[in-house]
Amino acid sequence: MEIIRAKNIIKRHPTGHGVNGISFSVYKGQSFGVLGANGSGKTTLTRLIAGLDRIQQGNLCVLGHSIYPHPIKLRRQCGIALDTPAHWESLSGRQNLTFFARQYGLAGATLKQRVDHLLIQAELMDQADDLVSAYSFGMRRKLNTIAALAPDPELLILDEPSAGVDMAFLDQLAQWIQQRCEKGKTTWIADNDADWLERTATDVICLSKGHVQAQGSVQELMESVDAQYRIMVTLDRSDLLAIPTLSGISNYQCNDNHICADLSDNSHLPVELMQWITAQGGHIRTVEVRSMTLHEALGQHFRHMETAV
Repeated sequence: MEIIRAKNIIKRHPTGHGVNGISFSVYKGQSFGVLGANGSGKTTLTRLIAGLDRIQQGNLCVLGHSIYPHPIKLRRQCGIALDTPAHWESLSGRQNLTFFARQYGLAGATLKQRVDHLLIQAELMDQADDLVSAYSFGMRRKLNTIAALAPDPELLILDEPSAGVDMAFLDQLAQWIQQRCEKGKTTWIADNDADWLERTATDVICLSKGHVQAQGSVQELMESVDAQYRIMVTLDRSDLLAIPTLSGISNYQCNDNHICADLSDNSHLPVELMQWITAQGGHIRTVEVRSMTLHEALGQHFRHMETAV
């Protein structure tokens, strides 16, 4: 079941930034990541999905309906946390969270249990009754996110959720999102932390200057590049100047006594590279071989695109 369907949507700003002819689908139970640098169109696209801005061209449906002419009705079915937290400064964190949860119909013991549970899990219980005006930026970001989670909505929309928060909260948020997937609920995550999205999202699109540059499941994007592993070698000396010509090695770099290279899925390559280094007179101190991260795989994907142009 399609939760979001976008076809050739366009939204341009006076500065020229925005989204330009983007098409994609998000399905029930997916955790859908939107990656991109600042200015790539992530926030513009997220605001369109949330019904906060209007597309200029194309077709956009959310939860089975066109966003317009009834964006407020659709927003009541979504939990939305934008990149700029919005709270009442003169109310406490608990009061803010309780207010937002009530707007979605939570009441009585269920409301109190939900609010307390989220405050505890977000490690905000000790500051729950402090005024939000005394909260740090990271605490406000946490409060913003759990307010969107409070009603356990069919569609959760998060814009830059990793910004300003600690790793413990990101781990907790990843758990919440995984639990939502297991229940068949959908989460939209616009962020530029590829490493966090790699373990949080089921599917990803990558934006650049308002266009989709890559899309697919995380596994598909990881497999779309030749290199599957990265090797890092530390030498005793920094006098190795030669460059290996072994098949399956790319992006080879040697800086001082540190070597870094990407390897294809060939179990013999690490050994062959070690043998080559030794044959060139290099003395190996340490070796580390690990799988490519999504961030590294996408970087290689874009390098290949630039080479092909």
